[in-house]
Amino acid sequence: MYKDAMTFVRTCDGDTTNFSINIGLHQGSALSPYLFVLVMDEVTRDIQDDIPWCMLFADDVVLVHESREGVNRKLELWKRTLESKGFRLSRIKTEYMMCDFSVTRHGDGDVSLDGQVVA
Repeated sequence: MYKDAMTFVRTCDGDTTNFSINIGLHQGSALSPYLFVLVMDEVTRDIQDDIPWCMLFADDVVLVHESREGVNRKLELWKRTLESKGFRLSRIKTEYMMCDFSVTRHGDGDVSLDGQVVA
């Protein structure tokens, strides 16, 4: 599909000369988002939970659990699964949001990845 692919860069001073693209998936291709989602869905099929407990949005994943410990377990499972398939989960880009809709607290603590606290 991408054999001998060429592109150029458009600037305010004009277009560059054509150059070849030798690696990776074309970022500007209409197929790129679809192919990425297709691969992520297949790679994570065995560890996905039902909606709303696990949702994939392009390159974002939403993991939902009733406790921080549960979120930590899910996060570690996703990390191990992705790494076993050659992907990498970025701790720096990982974020979490806590919503406590109950009167009882589900325990204090942090969400962590590789033993380091996630923002």
